[in-house]
This record gives sequence, C-alpha cells and structure tokens, in this order.
Amino acid sequence: MIFLAYLALGAVAGVLAGLFGIGGGLIIVPTLILSFELQGMDPGVQAHLAVGTSLATIVFTAISSIRSHHARGSVRWDLVRYLAVGLVIGAALGSQTAARMSGESLRLLIGLFALAMAVKMWLDLKPKPGRDVPGR
Repeated sequence: MIFLAYLALGAVAGVLAGLFGIGGGLIIVPTLILSFELQGMDPGVQAHLAVGTSLATIVFTAISSIRSHHARGSVRWDLVRYLAVGLVIGAALGSQTAARMSGESLRLLIGLFALAMAVKMWLDLKPKPGRDVPGR
C-alpha cells in the first residue's frame, strides 16, 4: 500500500516539476515528512531523510525535463554554465548547513520556506516588468 502512495507522490511531483519548473521538493519534502511521521519514524531524522530522499529523486525529473525543454530550444545553455558553478557551491554549503541543524530546526525552516512561497504565489508578487531580457 505504501508503495502506491509513494508512486502517486512521485507522479504528482514529477508532473508539477515538469509543467511549472517548480522544485518537486516543495511537494515531496513535506509529504515525506508526514509519511515518515505516520510510520512512527524518529522525529529527529524525518526532515533530514525527506530532504535527502527528495534530492536523490531530482536526478530523474531533471533529466526528463531537460530533454523535453532542450528539444523545444528553451534552455539557455550559455547561462547554465555559469549557474552550475554557483549551484554546486550553494549545494555544498546548504547540505553542510542542513547536516548541522536539528531535525526540528530543519523542519521549521522547510515550513517557513513553503509558507513564503505560498504567500508569494497567492499575492502574485512579481518584479517590475522591464524591456531588457536578462543576460542579453
């Protein structure tokens, strides 16, 4: 039964990630935390396991989405080069920071981030429109 729940979670997160470009982690992490809690897992490790598991799944959604968007010519590979360097550095710093946080603190941070994103989307906060395309 739990297998089907995780299969459905993966499908929903994959569709949303591919459709909107949102991180599937925004869906997967809170849902995994709830799942781990319902299974009686130690609260001190729930958030860490959810984040780690979510990050491991990103590989599959990313490859599929990249192929699809690249086929339509909607990937700026010249920018990806530069973004990748910052992403690697940021991921290393972020993972080290998360490893040093308590499960409760990490869970709170995840919740605050999800809440901030929900408020941003609800209020439709966007930067001022401009005439210049970034990077061009």
